[in-house]
Amino acid sequence: QGEGLVAKDKNLLGKKTSSDPYVEVLCNRKRVGITATKQKTLNPVWNKIISFGIKAPSPFILKVYDEDMLSTPDLMGALTIPCPTTPGITSAWYDIPPDSAKNASGKLEVRIETKFITSQSLVRGNEFDLKGVDLVQLGLAWDMIQGKAVDLDVSGVAITSSGQVSMSDTVYHGNTVNRNRSITHSGDEREGDEVGDDEVINLNFPQIPSTVLAIYVVLTVATQGIKLSYVRSAIARVRDVRKGRAICSFRPSSHALSEDATAMFLLRIARDSNDPALWKVSPIEDTHAVARDFGSLIPHLKSYTQDLLPSIHVDPTERVAIMRKGGNVRLRDFSPGQTIPSPVRLGLAWDVTNGVNIDLDASAICLDSDLNLVDRIWFRQLKSLDNAIHHHGDEREGDAIGDDETIDLRLDQVSSKIQYIGFCINSYSGQELDDVSRASCHLFDPVNPQLDLCSYALTNASHVDGHTALVLGCLYRGGPSPGDWCLCIISEAAQGRTVDDNVDELQNYLRRSPPHAPEEEFEIVVEPEMPKRVPLVDEEIDLSAPMK
Repeated sequence: QGEGLVAKDKNLLGKKTSSDPYVEVLCNRKRVGITATKQKTLNPVWNKIISFGIKAPSPFILKVYDEDMLSTPDLMGALTIPCPTTPGITSAWYDIPPDSAKNASGKLEVRIETKFITSQSLVRGNEFDLKGVDLVQLGLAWDMIQGKAVDLDVSGVAITSSGQVSMSDTVYHGNTVNRNRSITHSGDEREGDEVGDDEVINLNFPQIPSTVLAIYVVLTVATQGIKLSYVRSAIARVRDVRKGRAICSFRPSSHALSEDATAMFLLRIARDSNDPALWKVSPIEDTHAVARDFGSLIPHLKSYTQDLLPSIHVDPTERVAIMRKGGNVRLRDFSPGQTIPSPVRLGLAWDVTNGVNIDLDASAICLDSDLNLVDRIWFRQLKSLDNAIHHHGDEREGDAIGDDETIDLRLDQVSSKIQYIGFCINSYSGQELDDVSRASCHLFDPVNPQLDLCSYALTNASHVDGHTALVLGCLYRGGPSPGDWCLCIISEAAQGRTVDDNVDELQNYLRRSPPHAPEEEFEIVVEPEMPKRVPLVDEEIDLSAPMK
C-alpha cells in the first residue's frame, strides 16, 4: 500500500489533487509484476501478491506511475529494496526518494516473503534416484555474455527399449508435446534473458509410454557463428511438482562451457534397469564441436545408451534433419545406407485452437525445370499421372492423432519431366488460418516410421493470420544424378481454397529463391560413453530460482 503519494491529476479548478497510481516491480531489469490501478487516491491499497524466482540475490525496484488513458503514464517515484539474504517474512515502510521523480513524495509498505530452495548438487558421473516422484519439471537457465541475444535450444530426445529414437516422444522447439502429453516442452527461448528458467521440460513419469527407456537432454546453439563459450553460466534443476520443491541440480563446469563447441549433452533421465517405474538422472557434460541441433547427434545418444541396452545398434551415419524456414537438405544424407526409401512418406499435420474445426487439405504440385505445371495431387486426384505419388485421402477436421494427411512418393519412379514437387495446405471451407496454432511436415520411411528423415514444425503461426493457404515446402532434384532429391522449407502464407489457387505462389517463390545444392554433411565419429560413476557427495546448494 502507499501513503502520501504525489498528486498528478488536476481538478476542475486546475489544482493537482489526486492520482491514479499503480506499481511496477522489476528485478534484474525485467518486469516481474504489476498491480492494478487505484483511481483518484494518494493513499492506495493494492494488496497485490507478486511471485517470482531469481537466480541470485538482486535488489527489487518498485516504480509508481500515474495512469493516464490519453497519454504516457507519469512516473510518481521509484525506490530500491535490497533482496533479503535470509528466509522469512519482512514488512516495512519505505520512503520514496524525492529525487526519483518530479515532486516525488510519500512512502510504500511492502511485505516480502523469501524462500530458499535447496537440493542435491550433482556433478558429472553422479546418478540420482527420483524415487517417489511422479511429476517432474526439468528447468534449464543460462546467462549470455555481454548481453548478446543468442538462440539456444533445449531438446529432450527419447530412446526406446528397442534402441530407436522415438520422434513422437521427443520434445524440442518444433514439437512441444509428445504423443500422449506425458512429456512437454515450454517452447523456444531465443535470447536467454528470462527471469528464472529459460526453458522447461515437464515429465509425467507414470504416463510416459512404456517403450521409452531414456530421455537425453541436449543443449545446442542455433545461432550461426556462436559457440558455447558465449554462455556465461548454465544450470539444470529437477523439481518435484507435487511437493513444490527442488530435488537436484547440475551446473556444467566452466571448462565445459568454455569449449569451442556448439552442443552439449547435459544429462540423461532413464528408467532403472531393475525397476522400470523408477527413474534416475545422470549428468553427462560432454560437448560436440559443430552440431546445431540434436538431429545429427543420434549416433552419440545411442552410444550413451549402451550401458542400458548393450545390444543397441549404433549406425554412425544415422541422423534426422531438424529443419527451419529457408533450410534445405539432401535426402540421401539422412536415409539409411544413403538410399532414399521407396516409397518415402510425407506426413502433414496441423493443430487448431479452441476446438475449431477447419476443413484443411494437403496437396502436391509438380513442376518441370521451367516451372510449368505438370501435375497436381489432391483430394480430387489421389494419384499422379505417373502413379509415383499417392495421396491417402482427405482429413476434414484436423483432429486426427499424429498426421492429418499423408502422401507416399516413389521418387525413383517420378517422371523425368518433373523437377519440383511442392506441398501446400489449403482451407477448402475458405476459413482463414487464424485458428491454426501449429503446422508441421516430416518425411519418413513407412516401414520404419519411428525415425524421420526430415522434420519441420511451424510453431509460431501468427504470419498465416488472414490467409487461407500455406505453401510448406518443396522436393527438388538437386544433385549430379536425377535421383538425387532434396527438400527445402518454404513456409509462406498464401490465399486459396484448393491447390489450383497456389500453383502461381509456388512458381513465384521458386523464381525468387531457386533452391541450391545443400552443403555437405560433416562426418560423424562416434566414441562417447556415459561418464564413469562418481559417488554422490552429501552436499546441498542454494537454488534461489524456483522454476516457472
